[in-house]
Amino acid sequence: MAYGVSPPLTADSVTETAQAAARAVVPPFSNVTPKAEGGAPALGSTQMIPYADHVHPRLTSATTGKLDANGDATVTYTQVFDAEPAVTIISKGAKAAGWAIPDFDVQPVTNAGGKFIGCTVYGRRARKLPAQPLAASPISVLAALTAVIAGVNAMASSITGYDATEPAANAEFYCIAVKTSAGT
Repeated sequence: MAYGVSPPLTADSVTETAQAAARAVVPPFSNVTPKAEGGAPALGSTQMIPYADHVHPRLTSATTGKLDANGDATVTYTQVFDAEPAVTIISKGAKAAGWAIPDFDVQPVTNAGGKFIGCTVYGRRARKLPAQPLAASPISVLAALTAVIAGVNAMASSITGYDATEPAANAEFYCIAVKTSAGT
């Protein structure tokens, strides 16, 4: 081969040259686990291509449940939270069932390691007033006053000690737990 003359180009040498040029420009594939979502978007500083099947950590849990006869239910989250998540309970189908929309209370459930794995849900709803006695049609003013006083006394005795709420037995709900911004 003469000095200053390039070797003849072959398909292999062209492919190798193109691949070397591409490697110099295109970043490598990432072998790092994707970071969790942050509070604000950030470009990042490492130039790497993510694999097509990479997975970001899930920050939420969405489940359904049904209260028992006492208005209680235990929910197990679809993931474990390091810090207490923000939890929302949404009534499902109460109006269609003819019930008052329940009010829910939530208590967190943790495992032995202190991780948040679920919650206990307690639901109550408004109770209908007891049936009230109907007075006969008054004939005179005295009879009318007597009937009103008797009716008021009957109503007062029927609601004495009355609890305006009751356990929301068999009420169905959605439970949404979300990692808080301050959570780890």
